Amino acid sequence: MTKKNESLSARLTRVQISRYERERRQRQIIILGSLALAVIVGGLVVAALVDMLVIQPQRAVASVGDETINVQQLQKRMRYDQAQLLGRFNQLQQQVSQLQQDNNPSAEFLQQFYQQQLQQIVLQSSAEQIAQNALSTLIDDALIRQEANRRGITVTPDEVTEELEKSFGFYRKTLTPFPTYTPVTPDTPVPTAAGAVTATAAAGLTPSPTVVLPTATPRLQPTSITAGDFQLLLQSTLAEYQPLGITEQDLRDLVASSLYRERLQEAFAQETPKTAPHYKFDYVRFNALEEAQKAAERLARGELTFAALISQTNAITEPAPIGNGASLDWISRPRARDQFGATIADQLATAPLGTPTPVITSSFGSFYILLPLGREERPLAESELQSEQRRTFDNWLSAARENAAQVKRLIDPTKVIPQAVRDAARNFQAQYGGGEG
Repeated sequence: MTKKNESLSARLTRVQISRYERERRQRQIIILGSLALAVIVGGLVVAALVDMLVIQPQRAVASVGDETINVQQLQKRMRYDQAQLLGRFNQLQQQVSQLQQDNNPSAEFLQQFYQQQLQQIVLQSSAEQIAQNALSTLIDDALIRQEANRRGITVTPDEVTEELEKSFGFYRKTLTPFPTYTPVTPDTPVPTAAGAVTATAAAGLTPSPTVVLPTATPRLQPTSITAGDFQLLLQSTLAEYQPLGITEQDLRDLVASSLYRERLQEAFAQETPKTAPHYKFDYVRFNALEEAQKAAERLARGELTFAALISQTNAITEPAPIGNGASLDWISRPRARDQFGATIADQLATAPLGTPTPVITSSFGSFYILLPLGREERPLAESELQSEQRRTFDNWLSAARENAAQVKRLIDPTKVIPQAVRDAARNFQAQYGGGEG
């Protein structure tokens, strides 16, 4: 009996031990599985954070030559541009409100101008437009910087510091006084013709006393703030930019980009010719091709002179197909191109002098008959020269942007708009534009 009980007890003990071991192994498997799952989840979280905080911000949005523009740079520029846009809007709004409170009828034109500026800002304030403009600006900055460096144009850190200080009103260098004109009173008699006697002297009268002309009012000088005030203003500005992620180095980069653009524009201005072909000519403009062709046939048959055609054309107000005519005395090629179109400017450069041209279709859509009378190379007027200098730079920049070998857009900028920019644009558009950003 005892042996049987012992045998049963032993068997039960073995069963219990076996079950215990099985349960222990199951617990180990569960624990190890949980640890493995925790490691996997933790790894996924870390990978997601690395992707979100490191990889995605460094992802290239565009490339300009060997230089890349990444998501972080683009998003930072979006936030900065949006802040500048909204700040400009608030300033204009305050100016409009002040003009309305003054109730000055003469300020009506200025109010209309400001209102147009406000409307333009609203049009530019959508999140998508901000994103596109921000990327275009970064691409332009890179193109300008690379071209400047290719030409040996540089911007040093000290120059950036000086420009940054000047933007806040701090001038380290002694300001050069503006030239002030002071009228000079002559202390000798004004000479008369040889042998002549003035009426005052002949009459034995006492000459009038010399009149002292007033001194011209000197131009105001910019007043420099102290170095301490500059530091306070700089820190205050950086504190305002901090929520946008803009650092002092970012601010310096913005100043450097401005200096590079300014100096490259100066380089292009120096290369722009200061003279241009000038043309002297008569013209008649028509709104309909049929009327222009009839007039050309009459000129060819000798039925009327060009001067008579101009006179007849200007005298007719009806029907609508007739335009107008005039004689122009030496206008520059740039002005002819801007006023009449490139096609007309090309004809003025090559058409025989003294002979009416066939009917020419302007690139602006009207129809012309020209009578070229003269061609000369002459200096450009100052305003025309400045316009051509700007055009030279703008044409280069436009061509550089379109150079697919140089500029590559890799990611649609509207796909990486920060949520804060989207929200601010949506709220602004809803309040002032009547739509969604």
